[in-house]
Amino acid sequence: MTRKHTTSAITSRRNSDIANLYLRLFIGGVVLLHNIGKMQTYNEIIDTFPSLLFDSPTLTFAVFTIAEVAFAMMIMCGLWIRFASFLMALGMFLSIFVVVPTSGMTAGTLQFIYMGIYIFFVIAGGGRYALDTVLWGRKVVE
Repeated sequence: MTRKHTTSAITSRRNSDIANLYLRLFIGGVVLLHNIGKMQTYNEIIDTFPSLLFDSPTLTFAVFTIAEVAFAMMIMCGLWIRFASFLMALGMFLSIFVVVPTSGMTAGTLQFIYMGIYIFFVIAGGGRYALDTVLWGRKVVE
């Protein structure tokens, strides 16, 4: 009976790690596609892009786009995932305060969803199939 329970726990853990990997790849891919779309419509959105940290909306756009792409790649690879996810969650939290007051709660729905996913990764980490696990050898219960 103990052996069956242990095998079930291992299978459950592996399924959780595969689900974690899927969610990492999915959200990273969505963010990358979102940034490709932003770059393709650069001329249309740059006039309305907020200048949050810098005087220039162009500089703010460039810094935020590069950071989003870098953090999305880190999340997909599972490299320093808690750090990258924390910064992405913070970015979503701050963007909610930019979007919601001007466009309403419905416009901020995606930011809330993204923020929830990033908070999940802050709590759960990258799982077994993350570069962090390979590089720093996190012990996996089997």
